[in-house]
Amino acid sequence: EARLIKNQHISQLLLVSGECPAEVSLDLLEATARDLKGMFPSLSIEVYPMDTSDYARLYKAGIDGLAIYQETYDQNLYSVVHPAGPKRDYQYRLGAPERGAAAGFRQIGIGSLLGLNDWRVESHYLVHHADYLMKHYWKSQVSLSFPRLRPAAGGYSPEFPVSDQELVHMICAFRLMLP
Repeated sequence: EARLIKNQHISQLLLVSGECPAEVSLDLLEATARDLKGMFPSLSIEVYPMDTSDYARLYKAGIDGLAIYQETYDQNLYSVVHPAGPKRDYQYRLGAPERGAAAGFRQIGIGSLLGLNDWRVESHYLVHHADYLMKHYWKSQVSLSFPRLRPAAGGYSPEFPVSDQELVHMICAFRLMLP
């Protein structure tokens, strides 16, 4: 699969595992990174939060980027959305981008899941989080994502929908705040 992807002239690869270390262990991620290291100049991960030492192992194996989303910066709402399991630790998740940067990752991607809370509130905290990372981990590039919950089949509708116009407004504000 990696050779087929490489033959499509794709030079950056994002390895996504979800939130289950039992299914995709640190050892498996490390071995995969070592296998792919020579094929792609940039390998990133979007996986469960880890300790700095674990991120350092992955960095040594060839991973240079981390994408991890806080989902919401409202700690009370976060505890409602994640009442149990390893993902419920708000502070541990919030610190993951910082631990990744401390381990040496040159790319750190963050964002909040738009639709769970008022986008203005989430934007406020997201811009401050990005600013903090950029000032304290200036060797890492910080990128932002704006994933939106959208109405879906079966009647699902987000509590705080974000219109296209609001999304553009938000992205423009971020460009001004974080040139």
